[in-house]
Amino acid sequence: MTPVGSAGDVHPFVGLGRALRARGHEVVIVTGETFETLVRRAGLSFHATHSVEEFDRISKDPDLWHPRRGLRVVLGQVASALQLGYERINDVYEPGRTVLVGHSISFFTRIFEEKHNVPAATVHLAPSIFRSDHVQPAIAPGFHISRAPRWTKRSFWWAIDRVLIDPLIAPHLNRFRHELGLPPVTRVMRDWMHSPRRIIGLFPEWFGPPQPDWPAALRLTGFPLYDESDQQQISPRLGQFLDKGTPPIVFTPGSAHQAAGAFFRAAVDACDHLGRRGLLLTRHVEQLP
Repeated sequence: MTPVGSAGDVHPFVGLGRALRARGHEVVIVTGETFETLVRRAGLSFHATHSVEEFDRISKDPDLWHPRRGLRVVLGQVASALQLGYERINDVYEPGRTVLVGHSISFFTRIFEEKHNVPAATVHLAPSIFRSDHVQPAIAPGFHISRAPRWTKRSFWWAIDRVLIDPLIAPHLNRFRHELGLPPVTRVMRDWMHSPRRIIGLFPEWFGPPQPDWPAALRLTGFPLYDESDQQQISPRLGQFLDKGTPPIVFTPGSAHQAAGAFFRAAVDACDHLGRRGLLLTRHVEQLP
């Protein structure tokens, strides 16, 4: 299993890994060193890709959360990890025994699948990853093109791929693919990122209604509700806080966000305005007001 990203990306794979291990499978998770304790505590094998220091550097980059420049940061990191991720899979790959379970942007997994003809599945955590000529994902507040003509929607995604996405990732992919004797790819996020063998969506149909042109290999499972409740305990202070009043509004910008000071200030202001209790969740307490 090869999750890429922050805790929100890795955590569902750990839950899946525990379920697979309970069925008798040997599970190895290949991901960032930051998550070694999480993976090993779940009883799964672990192989590291990028270091804790590299993860911290990326999560501190203010451009990571910019609506346009963030894509450059993410795909730049994906590109830099292609060879290392490929090598880490090769370290644990056993022909005839290994099935790959890849994250949406663990592109090294797709390359390994192609090169070695390995049984594989691509796991997507949200429906917004899928393109369609019908109902579209909501790209941004106030921007929704589902009712536009089909040619408009196709032209929009062609421009996104040609101008924004492919220039950032396709040259790196194709350079590495050439070294492995694989043909070049284009429109990476439209078709190639999905395994042709199996695609798994970790969400229910009501959350992302399947469209007629979504990949035929897709199966939806519903939300994985793994929460480590058998391994984690709420602190006594937090338990007292939860018990002594009305349910609080929970605010969190994500586990890796280190530039969320404005978000938390707005959260406190909102609670003051509404007269409600609030709970602010972050690993990085220096950004709390």
